Formats: sequence, C-alpha cells, structure tokens
Amino acid sequence: MIRMIKTSTIGNPYHLNGSDGSHLFFGRQQVLAWVLDQTTAELGSDQLLVLHGPGKIGKTAVLKQIESGALNPPLIGIYIDFAEAALDSLSALYWDIATAGQHALARLNIELETLNHPDFIADPAKALQQQMLLPGGKLLQERRPLGQPMQRRLIFLFDNTQLLLEQIDNGTLPANTLLNLHGHLTIPTTANALFAFTDSPEATVTELPALANSLFYELPPLTEAETVALIRQPIPFTLVHDVAQYIYQITNGYPDKTHRLCHALYEHQHEYNLAQITVADVATVHKFSANGSRPTALPTYDLQGTRSVKQAFRLAQQVDILRSRSFYLLLVAIVFLGAAIVLFTAAGDSPVSQQIAGLLGATTPTPTAVLPTPPAQSEAAVAAEPTATETPQPTETPTPTPTETPTSTATATPTNTATATPDQYPAMLTRQQDGMTMVLIPAGTFIMGAAENDFIAAPDEKPRHEVQLSQFYMDKYEVTVEQYAAFLNRLGGHERACEGVDCAWPQELAGYTSYLILQDLGDGTEQYYATTGFANYPINHVSWYGAEAYCESVGARLPTEAEWEYAARGTDDRIYPWGNIQPEPGGDRAIFQSESYEALKPVDALPNGASAFGIFGMAGSMWEWTADWYKETWYSESNITNPTGPETGFGRVIRGGAWPFNNQADRIRATNRSSLSPDFLSSAVGFRCVRTP
Repeated sequence: MIRMIKTSTIGNPYHLNGSDGSHLFFGRQQVLAWVLDQTTAELGSDQLLVLHGPGKIGKTAVLKQIESGALNPPLIGIYIDFAEAALDSLSALYWDIATAGQHALARLNIELETLNHPDFIADPAKALQQQMLLPGGKLLQERRPLGQPMQRRLIFLFDNTQLLLEQIDNGTLPANTLLNLHGHLTIPTTANALFAFTDSPEATVTELPALANSLFYELPPLTEAETVALIRQPIPFTLVHDVAQYIYQITNGYPDKTHRLCHALYEHQHEYNLAQITVADVATVHKFSANGSRPTALPTYDLQGTRSVKQAFRLAQQVDILRSRSFYLLLVAIVFLGAAIVLFTAAGDSPVSQQIAGLLGATTPTPTAVLPTPPAQSEAAVAAEPTATETPQPTETPTPTPTETPTSTATATPTNTATATPDQYPAMLTRQQDGMTMVLIPAGTFIMGAAENDFIAAPDEKPRHEVQLSQFYMDKYEVTVEQYAAFLNRLGGHERACEGVDCAWPQELAGYTSYLILQDLGDGTEQYYATTGFANYPINHVSWYGAEAYCESVGARLPTEAEWEYAARGTDDRIYPWGNIQPEPGGDRAIFQSESYEALKPVDALPNGASAFGIFGMAGSMWEWTADWYKETWYSESNITNPTGPETGFGRVIRGGAWPFNNQADRIRATNRSSLSPDFLSSAVGFRCVRTP
C-alpha cells in the first residue's frame, strides 16, 4: 500500500544548492577502485590522473565522494574547485591549495602551524611543501588510529581543471603550471592528485597536448541499476522500480538530469499535496523542466474550482496497489518524491500512470462485445451537443463533406471526389474482422491547438495552426477487451509478440485494473478472454506496439495526432468533444477524476460525451495511443496537409485524458497532449483505429 508521508518539515532531499544536495552519489565503484589502484602504483611526477567526461556526468560527485571518505583509508580527500580558486598567479593558486589542505587536516583534528603568506609569494612550491604537505603527511602517520596499519595519504581533488588550462593558454599562468603542480603534490607516502576535466563538444581531453602522458578515466552515464538507486537513496519512501526505470529512460543515466527531475517531482508532490505520483506525472514534469518553465507557476488548473486531494487519500486507503505489477509500473513513480502535476494539460500527466486504482470488485454485468445499432448511437451522440451539421449523420449520406468540396478545383485530391460517392464511402461501416463500427470523418480544414491566450494550455499545445485532412474512417468506440482477447488468440500470445515488446498484459501481470484473462487450457495452449461482464469495456495495459499490431491485423492503423484532434473537435473549435460545456466528475459526458478503476464504463456508454462526428469516449476513460512521435515544438514545424508527426522521437503521443483521480477537466480537453514510451503499458491507456478509404 502506498501512502503519502507528510514531510513538510523535512527539506527536499534533492537540494539544488549546496554540496550535500548537488552531489548525490551512487555506484561508481569502478572509478573509485581505479583511483585507489593508480595511487598505490609507482607514478612518475609528470603522470597525471585525469577523470573526464561531458558536463553534468557526475565528476564532481565522484570527487566529493572521495572527499567525504569513500577511500579513507588510505586516501584523505581535499577538494578544490578551480572555478572558485584564484588563478591569476601561482602564489595565489598555491596559497589556496595549502589553505584547503590545512582545513581538511583540521577536520581530522590535525592542526598545522599558521601559513606564512609572504613565503608563498617568494616561492609558492616550496612553501606548499614545507608548510602543509610534509608536516601534514608526518602528522597523519603519527596520529594514525590504533590498529590501523594502512598508511594514510592526502589526495588533492581538482574540479573544473579546464579552467586552469584556459589560464595557461592565455598566458596568465606559466605553460608548465599543470605538470609542475602535479609534481609538487605527488609526493611518495604523502600525497597524490586527481584532476577532473569536462570534455568539450568538439573533442575530449585525451587529445590535449598538455595531457599527453596522463592516465585517463572517462566517466560514463549511470547504469539503469545505478540510476534507480540514485533515485531511491535520498528518500525514506517506497519507490516502484518500474517507474524509476521510466525516469532512467528520460535522463539516459545522467545523474544531474535525474537529480533535477527528482527535485522537481518532490516539490510538486508537496505543492499539490498528492498521495502518489504516476509515470505520466514524471513525463509532465520533465516536459516543463525541459521547456524552462514550471507548471506550479500557474494556478491549480482545476476547472472545477476544487481539488482532488481528499480523493487521493481515500483512494490510497482503498487500494492494495502492491498486489499489482502494473501498479508498480506507474504508481508510485516516486511516491516519495511524488510530484503531482495535476497540471495543466501539458503533459497530460496521468496516463500510463495512474495505476492507482480500485479493486476489481463486482460490477453489474454489461453487454458483451455485440456493438450497438449504429443509427441509434449516432442519434444519441448528436443529441449531446445540438449542431446542425451533426444531425444528418445517422443517414447514409455523408452530409459534412459537401461544405469542403467547393473549395477544390477539378484537380483536387481524390478525397473530395470520394466523399461525394455515398455508395462507395458510406457514413458508417462495420469492420468484418472484429465487428467494430467505423464512422466516416469527412475531409476538411480545422484549427489545431490552443489559443495563445489560453493560460490553461501547455506550451506544446501552441501555436494554433490550420490543418487540412483527407477523409478517413475512425472507430466509433475504443477497442474492447473482448476484441483484443480475440486478437491475442489469433496471434498466439502476448509476450514479446509485438515487435519484441509485450503486446498487452493480462490480469495475472497487470492486477485488478485489467479485465483481460489468460487461461492455461492444460494441453500446452493458452486462451485469452474477457472477465465476465466486462467484455465491452476498453482494453488497457496495451503497449503502443500492441495497439499498432492490432490495427494492422484488422486492416487499419493508429490515427495521426491531427486526425485524432479533428475527430474530437470538429470544425467549430470546441474545447471538449461534446462542445464547450465543462464536465463534472461522475457525470454523463466523461469518465475522469475517478476515485477508483471501478468508475470505468463500457465503450458505448455516455452518448452525451460523443464528438461532433459521433465518436464515443474521446475525453477521459482511457488515454489513446496515436501514430505520431512526440515533439514539444512540433506545432511550429508540422505540415499543413495531413501531418504525420516527427520522423523520430522518444515517446509516442497519447490523447484524450483518462479515468484516474488526477485527471481533472483540464486534462481531458481535446487539445491536450502527452506522450509515453511506446513500450510502456498502463491501466489508463488504450486505443482506437482509423482507416483510409
């Protein structure tokens, strides 16, 4: 059971200021072993030990770890940052080094005589050795703890050494300063030195002539296990491993990126008083951090004027999340550092995440996958938001199309001529492979994205731009549990069966928030089926690859992001699929801000929430996978006609919002965007398909 622990009196463990928070450390045992091996070997006075790598890779953390005693005994670390040291003269530089060494020894209760500053002006190297190194080394040995046979030595840890080279290059310091400094410090049985450099974008320090005879150690990014440990180390809370893996995917093992993301998540968790956090919250915080903005700078973005904190606590008390592997997948993402981010639609943070959910519980059985009669459902959908262009939809003539055709000449795209042929392209059709009803979405032009003055909208929803789309068919409902079970039975299994990734997770893996059952028939074969009474509920715990494979198997594809938004908003710039009326949790338009998974309904429920084209469930219920890769700035770069998204990316776009409690009304707006890694599976993500006529 995951609960929020009040820590308002405890500071953020991921401090961004100060050495304690800025240099969180985990792993790196190989580099520590390398330093120890090299300092016990016989080194020439001109042979430097060099730790290098790109910026923010964790070099400072290694040096600080040694300073804090990671190699004591035998090495006593003395940290010196050239960014703060005096580099305008040798005397000033050596004075700072001696002073740092004196303070380090004082922390070990080893007091040296007061340094004589004039001696450092006359002969810096001699003063350093006679006033600090030699007496300090002697006292270290004399005051060695009883029973401690190992000899102790000083090791000077120089950070940002490239700044010293810059002073040498511009003539402020002599050309041989670096080698002489190393030679003066590397005294057998007394001291060693380790220099840390930051590689430039053009080349690494191994190519610098001044370091030609050095011993190098290139610091790599953290491994996945080290990143997870780094996230867990500072906090006393339970942390789900799979959610930490998602953070690793975002940060690529860079400790500084990991640290800053965790800091932001922790701050948001406390600012919004959340009981738990989801993977989608992580994605949202990351998106705003990358954009240089913080969602907390804006209001709570609860269009209801209320918050769901009480719901969060009630939910945390009701659900046994630990019984579900799927919950691991996203629930506590960092529970400890939980970061709410109830946020403004920006990243649509609650997708995959919210595996927060409810017990499976008994629910009144609902109709199985037999799809409702198209005309009746269409009429219900149209009635939700009276619009003159929608009411003709139940008929067999695609009435919205004629408004588009006059804008084209005789050389217009095939779409315009096709829409004028009712016999060839009926307003609705039933897909033979799975019985899904598909609705013809006519060719048209619409305004995609949110207005510049929409303070609720996230940066990735802007700028508004005109998009032209050819006609296409879209599934009237989200793909159901029964339909997906039949697909898996045809496929022969779910494990790594969709481009090497799990297509979906049945209940034995996902827990209570899955209505997909896997049964061993006892003869070596397995069969998938829907939980009794839930066949017509939306499938979830499905990866992007699993959604794509399903659509392809029925002769369809995933919708582009533009197609999805057009089907949800129509041509009248509506906020929600049904119009501009703000929904209420538990109302008759959308399933969102729910206390548990039990609030979910069949895919053909809530006709009042249908879009202008009669498409059900495009707000709330499940986030829906789309075909496009995600890019925050894509709206300023995309094509006007039939855009298909960036060619590559980290995550795939998800749309529509979902059922969990932290999906408030702002997150189910039709312009809201979010993204998830395509191999991620969630209790809050499903899909529907489209087909080009």
